[in-house]
Amino acid sequence: MLSEEQKQQKRQEKKEKIIRIRKTLSEMTEEQRQAIADKYGIVTVEGHLLTAHNQCFLVAQSEINFTVVGGFQQWKNAGRIVRKDEHGFLILVSSKTNSEENSEMISDDEDVKFFSATVFDISQTEVIAKSEAV
Repeated sequence: MLSEEQKQQKRQEKKEKIIRIRKTLSEMTEEQRQAIADKYGIVTVEGHLLTAHNQCFLVAQSEINFTVVGGFQQWKNAGRIVRKDEHGFLILVSSKTNSEENSEMISDDEDVKFFSATVFDISQTEVIAKSEAV
């Protein structure tokens, strides 16, 4: 189990990584970002196309030719398991934080928050053996 100091160090490293990636993306032109989205067409396990921003976010982190991505549990639910020692990649996911009742008072720009999520490419997974399936 990690100590509080180790947890803080991990959070700081993650924050610095996101800052580096955002800097790389901010230096790209809109045409460059769209070209990446057109070239890669990265989708989630559920079949949803990632936003151009998240596609660029992934490409900026690795040389992997991303095709289908998902979180650890998403892969497990899809009958695949992330291989041991594989490292995930960050994407940004939006989350509405206010209840619908308050939506009249708050604009859409104000009630959407973003958090990072870790995803793995299908190339980092393998089919779950029948003996491992629950």
